[in-house]
Amino acid sequence: MQCFSCCGTKNDVVGADHVLQPLNLYNPRAQTSVEQLIGQSEDARLRVYSKLGSLQDFILTQAAPNGVVGAPRWPTASQKFRVINRPNGTVLIVSDGLSDPFDDLQSDANVNGYGLEFFIETPATDVGPDPSELKSSWQFQLLYTVCSLAAGHGGIRSIIDDMQLLSTEAEGVSEAIPPDYKAAVVNRAGRVGALLGLTETDPGSQSYVPEKIEGMPLTDVRLVNIKLITLSELKLITELGAEGRKKLAELFEGQHRLVSSHTREAVL
Repeated sequence: MQCFSCCGTKNDVVGADHVLQPLNLYNPRAQTSVEQLIGQSEDARLRVYSKLGSLQDFILTQAAPNGVVGAPRWPTASQKFRVINRPNGTVLIVSDGLSDPFDDLQSDANVNGYGLEFFIETPATDVGPDPSELKSSWQFQLLYTVCSLAAGHGGIRSIIDDMQLLSTEAEGVSEAIPPDYKAAVVNRAGRVGALLGLTETDPGSQSYVPEKIEGMPLTDVRLVNIKLITLSELKLITELGAEGRKKLAELFEGQHRLVSSHTREAVL
């Protein structure tokens, strides 16, 4: 599994000062139990997710690998994902728990988890409606892999705050890519590239997703987009690092800026 910014240049390496920086805007609730804080966090996410479209009743879950020493840990034992059908004809799959308060910390020393949740948006025609189909899709596999990377690293939020855009090469996704499209998005190492942190700045747009989840009880939480990129787009990042990510963000301007699809034509 690759780390974040693994496809950047040598001059684009994240330094040690970025690792595990404390989140700001801490708002202690010494008289509130961890269970109450988790419930308040779930409610805040639900309010935001419900505004993005039709929130499906089912919840996708993913069990942590049994017996794997050092497996990435979410703030609580629960690894959940929600599915939202949007008015613009897309489906949004979003993590639902990376921003929970840690269940093993006292409430007066706690934070809202890793300070972020990730989402991937894709055309409704690219995924099946059944939960089992969704979980076997490359969209879910890519989302889960990025969430695992974030949980394993621990300090990704501060890096995103600093750099705005990150990139990674994700393992465990290529097998779910339809065979006819693998040549465009899967590299020789069997990984796919992803750009993290794109935003839609027009609140009036049907594709708008807020950058933050308001109403969290402890610390502020970002909502971070994951976008599948082609090999030619990944090459630009490999060669230019942060400048390559910035260039791609500019090229992705438009109606489907946040949407990921294996059928999308490269912008280069």
